[in-house]
Amino acid sequence: MRISKLSAALHGCGLIFLAAASAIAQSDAPPNGLEIEIQSPSFDHVVRPDQRVIEIEGVASAIGGVRYLDMIFVMDTSSSLRSTDKQDFRAHGAVGLVRNLSPRSDIQIGVVSFDRESELVQGLTSDRDKVAEALVALPRSGRTNLAAGIETALAEFERNGRPDSSRVIMLFTDGQSDRRRAHKAAIEAHKHGVTVQTLLLGSNKTGGEILDEISWATGGSLTRVEDPSKLPEAFLNLRTTGVDTVTLSVNGSEPVPAKLAGGTFVGTLTLDEGENRIVAFATSIDGRTREAEISVTVEDASCAALDVRAIKNGRPVASLNDKAIEIVVDASRSMWGRMYGEPKMVVAQDILADVSYWFPDDLDLALRAYGSTSPSESNNCADSTLLVPFADDNREPIRNAIAGLRPLGQTPIAYALNQAGRDFGARSADRAVVLVTDGIESCGGDPIRAARDLREQGIVVHIIGFGLGSAADEDTASLRAIAATSGGRYVTAGSAEELKRALAESVATSYSVFKGAVEVANGSLGADETLFLPDGEYRVVLNGAPPQEAEVRLAPRDHVTVMLEKQGDYVLQSERRDSIEYRSCEDAVARIERLEETQERLRSSTQQ
Repeated sequence: MRISKLSAALHGCGLIFLAAASAIAQSDAPPNGLEIEIQSPSFDHVVRPDQRVIEIEGVASAIGGVRYLDMIFVMDTSSSLRSTDKQDFRAHGAVGLVRNLSPRSDIQIGVVSFDRESELVQGLTSDRDKVAEALVALPRSGRTNLAAGIETALAEFERNGRPDSSRVIMLFTDGQSDRRRAHKAAIEAHKHGVTVQTLLLGSNKTGGEILDEISWATGGSLTRVEDPSKLPEAFLNLRTTGVDTVTLSVNGSEPVPAKLAGGTFVGTLTLDEGENRIVAFATSIDGRTREAEISVTVEDASCAALDVRAIKNGRPVASLNDKAIEIVVDASRSMWGRMYGEPKMVVAQDILADVSYWFPDDLDLALRAYGSTSPSESNNCADSTLLVPFADDNREPIRNAIAGLRPLGQTPIAYALNQAGRDFGARSADRAVVLVTDGIESCGGDPIRAARDLREQGIVVHIIGFGLGSAADEDTASLRAIAATSGGRYVTAGSAEELKRALAESVATSYSVFKGAVEVANGSLGADETLFLPDGEYRVVLNGAPPQEAEVRLAPRDHVTVMLEKQGDYVLQSERRDSIEYRSCEDAVARIERLEETQERLRSSTQQ
């Protein structure tokens, strides 16, 4: 149909041209096979979880190989452009096309100007700034000689064109030229595998016919623009390599159009976590199709779960070592203070009774109270009683003693700590005092000295500040100092649940989790607390006597339980691995990054 259409329109040398064009179509010139290639990202690329929106870039061509694109602008610089394109939209459009080519694509561009004669203004180069400068500086004078421009471009392809490249001439003019010479130049372009894309400014009928013949004979196409202000858009829309559209899809999703410019394409996709199959689908102007595929993996952003467990004699324990704990309960008058509608003592009694069932059987336990026998008016600063001594099977007596507590007297913390040190007798196990109090020393004693004396005996003091009142800041500082002096922990509990958790942590052996030199998490044995951490290498340190260490590797969605089992004098380490459902790790990652930054600042300031 195309031949019939042109045959009716042409005569004379036009008929000779058509016959030659038919011969060209049957010659042994290079085949015009559609090809497409995704150049970025590379195949099997892996991205971070925060990089799910990714830019896809590549090249597509229906006129040769896609490895390289060699393109030459053949630009009409005849004097007629002074009236047809007064504001030089010609140059702006060509520069716009150059600027929109994918920056990652390997493209060489040249510039040829023609009027009566032709000139190679800029040889083939990958420097797009030079090309833009050459296009902006083009003159407008002389007559129109299309053939000379094509011939100069072909000579530059012969000198500097690359093997296996798609070779394209972008031919722009606003008028007509010698038809016979144009026909001869088109035949030469086709022989050398060069496609000529033509762009006509204006409505010159003969000029349009000549350009249509040139582009058709070389596998290109003609674009007509009557309004010069539309030239920039026309240049961008030129299908320079015979490709009409490229669409992109991921994992079989609805295809989205990519932006085409000069045989290059670019588009944006949103990826899923895990492996993503990305397909670029090209359609040529004549309807042929081809696709390219890559795989991109988004790293799993899920947290991993870590549990630390201790086993002795086949049973879960709160400590690998024998452990003796004396709970010292504040039964001073202030414990009548109310929290959540109930006296603090009632809340404490309920929780202490509850956790007494939770305390492991291997834990040697005793109970002491202060302020429970004398009213505050008597100022009895020796009011501290060992209610239940260390003994086997003493859980029920402890619960009964807790139920019988009535807040009455003063707060002789120093005296109670001194007495507690004697309660352990000759026991050599890990020893600790857990003091539950709502206030500070009221009898003039020195609790810090008492804590120091206990430390010298190898006894640690943990303090739980329970339901502190308006003097919380002052009281907290005092109580924290007591615990720190003995090497113990100070925690506050403002509710029944917090008190229960604090008691569980205080009687159990604590552990720390390190990433490198930074402590990123901690917990206590037997607390049934799962830590959620990002993937990586970690070191678990059990703060017992002696300390125990275990290395663990966490991957996203891992559920790793580190098992420490005491057998005689040895501690055996093992792991149990399972998996968890997806759980965002964004907060944990941010927290660890802050800890690492703080550690680095401290290290730098120390070195200075």
